[in-house]
Amino acid sequence: MNPVLREKAIALRLRGRSYNEIRKILNIPSKGTLSYWFKGLQLPAEAKKRLAAKIKLANERGLLSFNRRRTKMIRTENRQTYIEAIKEIKTLSRNELLLVGTILYWGEGTKSFGKQNISGIALSNSDPNIISCFMKFIRKILGVKDEKIRAGVQIHPNINVGKAKSFWAKGTSLPRDRFYITEQVSRAGQFKRTKRFLPFGTCTIKVNNRLLFYKIKGYIDGVADKLNQQS
Repeated sequence: MNPVLREKAIALRLRGRSYNEIRKILNIPSKGTLSYWFKGLQLPAEAKKRLAAKIKLANERGLLSFNRRRTKMIRTENRQTYIEAIKEIKTLSRNELLLVGTILYWGEGTKSFGKQNISGIALSNSDPNIISCFMKFIRKILGVKDEKIRAGVQIHPNINVGKAKSFWAKGTSLPRDRFYITEQVSRAGQFKRTKRFLPFGTCTIKVNNRLLFYKIKGYIDGVADKLNQQS
């Protein structure tokens, strides 16, 4: 035992130094040696306060480090699950596109079941993927020609008309000048909406064809019947 080293260690401990700090300062390899030297040592209140603060800081750093690792792990898991899910979706057959389009219209399309004055079909949404999917459905499944499609954009005053038209023209592969514009201003949100709120407005796709409405209605009822037949 080195009495000089022991006295230095005790002095550092009484000033509130941690075991690891003392080991580094005095180049002591074993924490067990310090435990033996400090056995029965009574620390002053100030030293206890310093040690408690260091322990709290270490715990906070450890928790912060743990949270960072956990956040990174969660993001990695989310990304991996997302990529694996994408790979599960293969090229859609015609029948699958028919089902996707039917269910999409079932949930998002304009429905006037029970009324006689039906002029056609219409679907509105702010999600460009939904609009793109519906366009494929009406073109490939319903056989609608582009010249029969009416397209519009509903915007708020914070939205640039030209950018909105260009955005939806690209997403639908329709001419930019095909889109009519409807401005909407609510009393509650007048001039208060940020530019991030529906930055390109809501797109509406319409086809004035009464028989297409009833065809989609038949698709919807057919899907519902098949689902109800399954156990």
